[in-house]
Amino acid sequence: MMGPDPTTLTAAFIAGLAGSAHCMGMCGGIVASLGLGTAGERAGPLRSLGYALLYNGGRIASYTVAGVLVGSVGLLAGGSLQAPGTGIVLRAITGLVLVAIGLQVAFGLRMLQPIERVGFRLWARIAPLARGLMVHRGPWAALGLGALWGWLPCGLVYAMLFAALATANPVESGGLMAAFGLGTAPAMVATGAFAARFRHYTHHPHFRRVAGIVVIGLGLWTALAPVVMFMGAGHTMP
Repeated sequence: MMGPDPTTLTAAFIAGLAGSAHCMGMCGGIVASLGLGTAGERAGPLRSLGYALLYNGGRIASYTVAGVLVGSVGLLAGGSLQAPGTGIVLRAITGLVLVAIGLQVAFGLRMLQPIERVGFRLWARIAPLARGLMVHRGPWAALGLGALWGWLPCGLVYAMLFAALATANPVESGGLMAAFGLGTAPAMVATGAFAARFRHYTHHPHFRRVAGIVVIGLGLWTALAPVVMFMGAGHTMP
């Protein structure tokens, strides 16, 4: 079983970095609330940083687990497809999904909303557990809340999961989702003035335009490189 492809990992990381402003809007208040101690007293900076790391560690872990799961499903489905060229077709789907993500990041095209609707039923079951953990303070609550919040319906996350599904490889799909999660982490872990400055840069239209175009380029390479190599080598399709 092949490992994660560097091109798709890079695209996933950049997409996460460019989409971190969206993540801050959805999760930033939760991370801030974890820095509050009992009786409304604010925790020290080191404890707040520790809570932020645990929360985001749980969130990235849930992304990775989801990636492994969908990659396993893709592997089972792909294993039943013995037609020549299956590997190239799946790779092309992965690349095209990355292109759609890049278009949304760069130009604000809402191409991923249909994918987002898929997760609302699942989130309806998870949300009560997440709300229960929000009233607690402590390392385990931060880690658990992050792990649950990783399943929050989000078009960007679900589109990346769809790309992970198309890899039909649990190792590669798990790595893809981990790279995406790591891309969102800097803005989510940052606190105070640094967080505001980081969010300003990642939310800036020029940054998002450049990052989105890079993701589009990497997505196109992911989709087309196997075809180009096949045509150049003249080998039988995998």
